[in-house]
Amino acid sequence: MELEGTDRVSIDEGMKLAFQNLMLTLSGNSEINTYPAVVKAVKDSEKFISEYRLSSEADSILAIFSFNGEEVRKLLSENSLPLWIGIKPKVLLFLPCKSESFLIVDEEEILIKRRESCTEIKSKIDTRGSMRNIVFIEPVLDLIDLKYLNLYEPRSDQDFLNKISSRYGLEDWMICYIQNEYGLLITEPFCLSPISDFKRITLNNMIDTLADELSKDFQLNIDPNIKTELRISVSGVEEHNDLLNVEKIIETNALVYAYSIGSISSDTVTYVLSIRGRVSDLEKLMNVNPLLTNQPSRGNGIALEYFYQAER
Repeated sequence: MELEGTDRVSIDEGMKLAFQNLMLTLSGNSEINTYPAVVKAVKDSEKFISEYRLSSEADSILAIFSFNGEEVRKLLSENSLPLWIGIKPKVLLFLPCKSESFLIVDEEEILIKRRESCTEIKSKIDTRGSMRNIVFIEPVLDLIDLKYLNLYEPRSDQDFLNKISSRYGLEDWMICYIQNEYGLLITEPFCLSPISDFKRITLNNMIDTLADELSKDFQLNIDPNIKTELRISVSGVEEHNDLLNVEKIIETNALVYAYSIGSISSDTVTYVLSIRGRVSDLEKLMNVNPLLTNQPSRGNGIALEYFYQAER
């Protein structure tokens, strides 16, 4: 976070803003920082900080905050706050300012400003998209793409982007403009998307709208009053380092508050877990881990079975 100064008040303010950004990222919900439990936590944000350090970059003072994962997970689970499960929705992004086909003027000064504005808006989209867990994919505008963009037979942006997004296997798209219909640069870029009913809205509002809508299928709301004990098995554990990595996956899971090893047989380890929420909640979180592959359960009191794919 960029700070106003190195005094305690500036550090505290940066700490609160960093915590709010963290909540936004972990939940995938734009309203998370209005929830009473989070509002209260923000006021006491130092409780969730394990360490911080200051640095400088050009004329800016930067603070890097590290958060206590256990405390943050406890806040989320005990207050039944929405929890993002780790899947990032993909959205097609089209910036007409990056395509020479949309170049209306050729004055050098305007061209330079146009390129600068285009670079700036792309940077803002990348930053906000990363915070809201959205992956933006831009079309390469090769010959196939350009076939849809026939300037001699103008089509609506909606028609063009529907065809392009279909080619890339994406259901959702966003287009952002830095110029008005007369080719003049505008102070505040605006964006359009089917999800916003094609209303012109600001860049940040558009990304937040996309994130809130698309992340609904990738969120959990854990009922803190439900506690479950279960057994899971993980095969493919061939080395001691594999065992340590699997244990790290389990102990850092947001729902697990206690665990122990039940048994070790050949390359398979069985764990006894105590979790907040249901088995199905845990399964959703475990299934998005790229090192684990869900296996059909063979019963024998084992609720979930996984194969661990070690990074050799």
